[in-house]
Amino acid sequence: MSTEIKMVEIKDVQFLSNWAMLLSLSNDRTFIIPLEKFNEIAALTDAQRKDFEVIDGKNLSFIALDEIYSLQELIGM
Repeated sequence: MSTEIKMVEIKDVQFLSNWAMLLSLSNDRTFIIPLEKFNEIAALTDAQRKDFEVIDGKNLSFIALDEIYSLQELIGM
């Protein structure tokens, strides 16, 4: 894992309809993540998607799921 990734944190999460998640990072980069890569997230309702928590700046968790997604996993590193 590069030093740059270690220092970057998840700043915000938004959804584009039912097909993609926007992941904004502390280094001002934004990733568009197709939800087809994460079927569990795609299956959530709009209300459930809004009920998320960023853990230690590096992990994303949704209250409705028993899964924690790492930043590296989400952006495909």
